[in-house]
Amino acid sequence: MHLNTNLLKQLLRQALVLTGLFLFSSLVLAQQPAGEALSQDELARINNQPLAPAVSANGLTSAPEIRKPSFQHKEATGTEVTEYKNPNGPTEVQVKTKYTTYEMSPPESVKPGAQSGEGDLLSVPSISIPF
Repeated sequence: MHLNTNLLKQLLRQALVLTGLFLFSSLVLAQQPAGEALSQDELARINNQPLAPAVSANGLTSAPEIRKPSFQHKEATGTEVTEYKNPNGPTEVQVKTKYTTYEMSPPESVKPGAQSGEGDLLSVPSISIPF
């Protein structure tokens, strides 16, 4: 007896779900009149629209990058020290002497981003002197 009532309940649930689906689909179909379909020209115009306006990078790449120094110092011997603070990067220092030019920047271990995990953390600047 218990099995029959469970079976009857399940059949009623399925009937209610199917009836609801039928009513919902008939309402959706009733909202779309048959004469409202788009023409081929309208479909082609919609499909041929660009996704975004065309962008040219010529103006962005042709202009040289102008960096404003945050600190400048010039000694009587001719040595110039210029510091650049980048908003999203490490501070860079450029030193020009009579004989050479070099830049100082922090080591990779203190720069933002993922750490390599090799070696100890150093906080002294590295110096690159090109010859």
